[in-house]
Amino acid sequence: MRLHNLFHLDPSEPIFLAENSFSDQREGSLTENYLLKFENIRDIGTTVRKGGASQLTEHGIPIAIAVYVHSQGFDHWLVLTNVISKDKRFSKRVSDILGSGSEEIETDASDLRSAVIEYYSVFLANQWLCESCAREDMPYLDLGVSVAVRELLNGSAEDGSNDESEARNERLSHLFREIGGRIELDISGADVLEICCGDGSATAALRDLGCDPICIDYDKCEICDGLKSGQLRAERSVVLDATELSSFFGREFDCVAGFMIGPIQPFNEDVWASILRESVKVLRTGGMLIFTFHNGEELGFAYEVLRDCGVSGETFENLPDTESPAGRGITGYDRWVYAGRWDGPASPALLTDSRNM
Repeated sequence: MRLHNLFHLDPSEPIFLAENSFSDQREGSLTENYLLKFENIRDIGTTVRKGGASQLTEHGIPIAIAVYVHSQGFDHWLVLTNVISKDKRFSKRVSDILGSGSEEIETDASDLRSAVIEYYSVFLANQWLCESCAREDMPYLDLGVSVAVRELLNGSAEDGSNDESEARNERLSHLFREIGGRIELDISGADVLEICCGDGSATAALRDLGCDPICIDYDKCEICDGLKSGQLRAERSVVLDATELSSFFGREFDCVAGFMIGPIQPFNEDVWASILRESVKVLRTGGMLIFTFHNGEELGFAYEVLRDCGVSGETFENLPDTESPAGRGITGYDRWVYAGRWDGPASPALLTDSRNM
């Protein structure tokens, strides 16, 4: 895994992040507990093997540590990081705990975040993060039991073929050409976030445009299926609630996309409004939003929410080409489309003028 590479560890070494999920990294409660334990140890060198502590730094500032510990008969590397939580106290606490007695490895926070994402994907695809299919012989992070950890860490998710149909790819390729004819669209090499990605059945279409999207979905089983089939990439796939995007990402994306958003009903409109607003919050100035919907009512709802967020957008109906095999029999799938651009927050003067109109 990438964590091994970052810390210069042998791939066979067992390694664990302190938190049980990517979203748990935000609060970092277990990380805090471990830091407190380490701070209460006068000489941390007495609890780890020689050379069993190292830290990752960015511009000389600690952003993660790996400590080799022995817990209930099980030796493993324990990794603590603030790359998601952004805890401002983390760096000083790590420096105080480890002092100058550990190896320092310079890296980029973005590389560490990718490694964290990959770590949880590997565990998910190996059925260790889901109560419905977790292996009973090793509850996740019960480090006291004996288990063939090396098999897990060195193995990959079971191979699977990309079963996304050529028909879907053809329809989406036609859609992107249509969008490009309406507004300037070039996301080759861009930073793209795909929300509500499901099992990644539409993700290949984004990759065909030359980007490598980060894909998120709240349903861990969908992410798991996508990882196993190969439609999703481990280092770019996250189980995450889209109503919390801005808690985990900054304004770092050139495009946020979502295919077949919904269903949007009166009872869940607040949730979808929050997701749409959060999508705007993680866009760079000039960033694009591309969404497809099942029906026109959902499209109209999204248009109004995004308009209130300052997004200038267009809507259109993506009619199927009934003369082609890809289009026959298609009714509401990716049929209603929103394409918009956020050009930054409106100035206070403009806001005042608009309220007086």
